[in-house]
Amino acid sequence: MEYKTLNNGIQMPMIGLGVYNVAQRETQRVVEEAIEAGYQSIDTASMYDNEKEVGQAVRACGIPRSELFVTTKICDSCYTREQTLHSVDQSMRKLGLDYVDLMLIHWPVGNPAVMWQTLEELYQQGLFRAIGVSNFYPNTFSLIVEEARVMPMVNQCEAHVLYQQRKMIAYLKPYNVALEAWSPLAEGRREVLKNLTLSSIGAKYGKSAAQVALRFLVQSDIVIIPKTTHAERMKENIELFDFRLSDEDMEAIRRLDKGHNITGWPSDALTYSV
Repeated sequence: MEYKTLNNGIQMPMIGLGVYNVAQRETQRVVEEAIEAGYQSIDTASMYDNEKEVGQAVRACGIPRSELFVTTKICDSCYTREQTLHSVDQSMRKLGLDYVDLMLIHWPVGNPAVMWQTLEELYQQGLFRAIGVSNFYPNTFSLIVEEARVMPMVNQCEAHVLYQQRKMIAYLKPYNVALEAWSPLAEGRREVLKNLTLSSIGAKYGKSAAQVALRFLVQSDIVIIPKTTHAERMKENIELFDFRLSDEDMEAIRRLDKGHNITGWPSDALTYSV
């Protein structure tokens, strides 16, 4: 496993398992299988409705809690400190954990500045090892950093070989904020897993197109959380650290970038100042 050192010194695994749209009845099994396959990082959210099952898996897996990295996210439109505290409390109760490694504000809704101030307070109390945001672009990220006492450690956004987020990477660099990719395989859209460029590069290393796509992100210093419910895919997705793409490979993959999102979630209507 490789790690990303966040701006507060915490090390975050470069690959984790995302559990978006994983049914409650499957979540504990899926998470336990992922941990058995070598995953140390699990990413959930209150809107995924499977925090309880993630917590059960973390407690049941036999791996010390200190060796696992658990992320969850506030999804409510909170306008006050009290509403934010309530949302956090709900997640913590469902997870059944003493602390969360990374707590994110899922979307720039409600009053992000107030929500962030509340997360800062709880971070200082030790309830979270790191805090950050998700789906924040420059016009909303600025609402956080203008008054921040603690800089966000992570911004989780859509990122994959078809949407490489080069502008976001440049925007976050002065803040030393890590970019984390959700849907790092583009949800399989546009036949990305059959892409000839990725497949031909993979053939050189004995790797699949998916592994090449994921390795590209990791090698670009982007944390990834691919989602799968299949044990064989989990193993495939994590086998990224026994090969390295050449400069020529990286450049060929960069040419696949469409420069905009493809999943339909909002992002590209927001502008950059870089």
